[in-house]
Amino acid sequence: MVKILPLVSLVLIVLSAVCTIIGFSTYWYQVKYEGVSGSTVTTYYKYNKVKSVLSFNGDEETDTSNYDDVDGEFSAQLKFYKAALSMDILAFVNLFFSACYMGMAAFKEISPANQTKLKNSLNGATVFLIIATFVVLGLPKASREDCEDYAKDSSLNYTGSQVDEMCGGDIYKKFIGSHTDEDGSKLSWGPTTAWIAIVVGLGIAFFNNIFVYCGPVFRS
Repeated sequence: MVKILPLVSLVLIVLSAVCTIIGFSTYWYQVKYEGVSGSTVTTYYKYNKVKSVLSFNGDEETDTSNYDDVDGEFSAQLKFYKAALSMDILAFVNLFFSACYMGMAAFKEISPANQTKLKNSLNGATVFLIIATFVVLGLPKASREDCEDYAKDSSLNYTGSQVDEMCGGDIYKKFIGSHTDEDGSKLSWGPTTAWIAIVVGLGIAFFNNIFVYCGPVFRS
């Protein structure tokens, strides 16, 4: 006979795991430039790819590249993306084991030892999702570091105030924001699908932890 409460918890675990899959399969951050002519260029970033989408007069052109093929410096940002990816994968692994134990609990009694393992897996998944969420918040600082390295080491060979002028914008200070130039062009930036999915997965995992710890999930 299927037990309703463990089944509900199992569904929540699966939903959270789906969010982690979205997290390591799509893009985490985006920067969008809107020109005065109506054209837009949106650049998406993840741990191994950069995708640029150019839109103009209803036409759209997409280009996907590795970081090595993109002009610029991304070493500091990549550390944050790869750290978030690692945490996301670890969260998925913990959710997988949680699903296995909760699947058993939905159909039969499980021992106190397995209940403890289940709770530890749920706790681990929640912690890793928290870290994945907050690691990405460090991207603006990492972007500034990369910008400064690029300005100094590239053919620009900027120094002092030139570096500060090039790398002193709000995009290097704020995680989410926008800026409109005097000519009417607009730059906006912030998280996209993967980070949002991780936040949703964290919320589900956190709620499920409360449900498992406070509810009669393992009672007959």
